[in-house]
Amino acid sequence: MLAGTVPSHAAGTAVTVEDPGPVGSFSWKGFNWQKRFWGGAPQYNQSFDAANVSNPDANGYVTMALSNPTGSAPAGAEFQSTRQGFGYGTYSTTVEKNVSLLQKEVVWGCLFTYDPDASPGFNEIDLCEASAWGGGAAYGESWPVTQGHGYWFDATKPPGQGNSTVTFGVTNDVVLTHKMVWEPGKITFETYSGTGDTGTLLKRTVMEGSTVPVPAKEAIHFNLWVTGGGGGDPAHIAPESVIIRDFSFTPAGAVPGTLTAPAPTISGTLRTGSTLTANAGTWTTGTSLQYQWYRSGTAIAGATGKSYKLVTADQAKTITVAVTGSKAGYTTVTKYSAATAPIT
Repeated sequence: MLAGTVPSHAAGTAVTVEDPGPVGSFSWKGFNWQKRFWGGAPQYNQSFDAANVSNPDANGYVTMALSNPTGSAPAGAEFQSTRQGFGYGTYSTTVEKNVSLLQKEVVWGCLFTYDPDASPGFNEIDLCEASAWGGGAAYGESWPVTQGHGYWFDATKPPGQGNSTVTFGVTNDVVLTHKMVWEPGKITFETYSGTGDTGTLLKRTVMEGSTVPVPAKEAIHFNLWVTGGGGGDPAHIAPESVIIRDFSFTPAGAVPGTLTAPAPTISGTLRTGSTLTANAGTWTTGTSLQYQWYRSGTAIAGATGKSYKLVTADQAKTITVAVTGSKAGYTTVTKYSAATAPIT
C-alpha cells in the first residue's frame, strides 16, 4: 500500500451499501477502515501515528488521540474507509467531545469525505470540523473555537475562494450528532446535541448551486491534528482525545431498514454503592448498541457502559438508561427504560 492511499475498487465495479471495502486495520459499523501510519498534511509537522486510533471497544466506540511523548513533537490521528465511492446519501456520526475545550492549536476534523484526485485539486465535504485555528495571536487577535459546515470545490484557489463554509459557535455539550444529506447540487448539514437527531438542533446549513461537489472516489475520513498557524504553540500541545460513538451511511434512494428494538430494563439493588445493569433485550442481529444512563432525566457524564455504579449524587433520584442501536442500512433507534424508584 502506498503512503496516503488505500486499496481502490477495480474500474467498473459497482459499489453498494453492503460493500464494506477491502480489509484494513479494523471493521466498524459495517465498513472496513485503515488507520493512518503515513506522514504528511494537514498535521503541521506531518507526523501521524496509527497507535493513536483505537480499535472499537466493547461499546463499539473508537477513540482518537493526539500524543506528544517527548513534549515537543505531537503526532496526529486519522482513519479512513477503505471503500472509495460513497456518493449521494445520508451520512451521520455521533461524537463524545466537548469541543469548546479544544486546545487552540488542535483541529478536530471530524467526518469528511475526500478524494485527492478529483478535479480541480480535490473533492472534500466537511461535516463537523472544529478548531480555534491557533488562536489568532499572530494577527493580534483572539479566535474562539468554532465549528463549520462546508465543502471545497476548487483546491487550486485559497481559502475563502475555493471553498464554501459556514462557521458557527460551539456549545459545551459533551455529545453531538452530525448529519449530512448529499444530493445533486445540494448539501444539508445538521448538528444536534446528544445522541441521534432527536436532540436540540444547534445548526442547520443548506448549500445549493453548481459548485456542490459531485460523487467521485471519495473515502470517508476522521482526523484529529495540530495546526501550525494562527500564532499558537503547536509543538507543546497536551495530549487530547475524541470518542466517536457512531457512524452510518444510507445511500440516496435506499429505504432504511427497521431495527427490532425493545425497551431496555434495569436490574440491580437501588442503593448507593450498588451496580445497576442495563438489559437491552434482543435487537436485530448485527446491531451495535450504545448506552447512556440518566439521573432524574439528566445524562450522567461518562456513564455510557452496560452497567452503572450508584453514587451519593443519585440518592433520592430516579435512574433510567437509554440504549441506541445502529446498523448500516437501518435507521438508528434509541429506546429508554422506565425510571427506577428513588435511590436510597
